[in-house]
Amino acid sequence: MSSKTALLGPLEQQIMDVLWTSVEPLKPSDVLRRLAGDHAYTTVMTVLTRLADKKLICRDLQGKAYFYHPCQTKNEFIKNHLSDIFSGLVNSYGGLAISQFVESLKATDSSDLDLLKQYLKTHGQQS
Repeated sequence: MSSKTALLGPLEQQIMDVLWTSVEPLKPSDVLRRLAGDHAYTTVMTVLTRLADKKLICRDLQGKAYFYHPCQTKNEFIKNHLSDIFSGLVNSYGGLAISQFVESLKATDSSDLDLLKQYLKTHGQQS
């Protein structure tokens, strides 16, 4: 995913992935241990605080330490944010945004265009 279309910065994404895959809330030191790469504890703390300020993660004070967990599942996050992005593109650029989306699907070797056709066939009649 390029930085122009990324919903999160690279370190934010890594931290969210750590939290999304954890079955329990994590302390910052737990997040740091599970991250790939060499990050400073203070950097991880800063990103956790920013993610909490953005309401993407929740934090609970237990004793003297904060424990962090996602406020929503990864699928909920993606669905909510992609909906905003798609609505903004269609509202701003109309048919051009839709045609470019379809053209980008045609340019890939995946079955994404078939998925779109199937979705439209199944859901297209519901209005």
